[in-house]
Amino acid sequence: MSETAGQEAPPPEFAEIRAAIARIPRVDIAIRNTPLIEAPNLARVLGGPRIFVKRDDLTGVAFGGNKLRNLEFRLARTMQENPDVVIVGLDLQSNSARQTVGACNKLGLDTILVLEGARPNQVQGNLLVDYLLGAEVHFARDRAEQRRMLDQIAAEQRARGRRPHILNDNPMFDVASAIAYLETMMEMLEQLAAIGVRPTAFYMSSSGKGAAGFEIARKLFGGFAVHCVTATSEFDVPARTAKIANETCEALGLSLRLGAEDITNFTGFVGERYGVPSEAGNEATRLFARHEGIVLDPIYTGKAASGMVAHIRDGRFTKDDVVVFVHTGGSPAIFTWNQLWADGAGATP
Repeated sequence: MSETAGQEAPPPEFAEIRAAIARIPRVDIAIRNTPLIEAPNLARVLGGPRIFVKRDDLTGVAFGGNKLRNLEFRLARTMQENPDVVIVGLDLQSNSARQTVGACNKLGLDTILVLEGARPNQVQGNLLVDYLLGAEVHFARDRAEQRRMLDQIAAEQRARGRRPHILNDNPMFDVASAIAYLETMMEMLEQLAAIGVRPTAFYMSSSGKGAAGFEIARKLFGGFAVHCVTATSEFDVPARTAKIANETCEALGLSLRLGAEDITNFTGFVGERYGVPSEAGNEATRLFARHEGIVLDPIYTGKAASGMVAHIRDGRFTKDDVVVFVHTGGSPAIFTWNQLWADGAGATP
């Protein structure tokens, strides 16, 4: 699709959707209306369409990222229980853990993390930030032990007279992500309309939650494709995305429903496995850094970017198309995988 002349008005449905979102309890944490910038150097190097980058790594708290938008809805539900400590079980180098601790700090809540994995000899990346932010951190061997520890720690906190909330059990855990990224899509469409640009496709790293919001927006507003690239093989992503999308529509009072057949998801960029950088993801991370000065991460955004890069190189887009890459954050991970960049310091993609 080509650029249009002048500013375009957003679809009239935007006001209706925003009114529905406004009925959902929310706390003010993230910097919203994050920048949407063009990446002409990257487009020139790839020889493809115009590329824009949504800088949702700039949402403000604890190095930013997409989870802060989700947490506005998750933690609003949490606050209804009047807790004084939030307990959450996540991965060892979780972006969500880092942002959750930062968000809880803003709300005056203590945070206890139960992270799956062993404490490394050298504390780096997100884990380092978790400690800096003041989280109490525990480590679990696997998901089963993590679940037992969540319940045990909550019981111990209650015995001490505290009011714990286990965020994993929060009824808004999935739906919050979808609502946040339905809203983000409207934000991007307005930003593009303001400069007279119509998008062809959006790329984002997602295993179903954020993608659900994007797919709702695509069905509601149309005219663009949603290409979500997953960094894990754990889920049946189309089915999961549709389920979360339908739960979100119910929460918002929308009659729209989606099926797995409505979802476009790419699973071919995981690499060796979840949590381990891939060669293609590393190359995409370097491309963004060296041609646009934008720092991705090799676990989520780097792999999502590698999907976009591969599709551009395959000739799926023309020079008149407009592709938007949604940078969902995660940059502290580059320090965990520091040797990747030191070893490749002299290589220019």
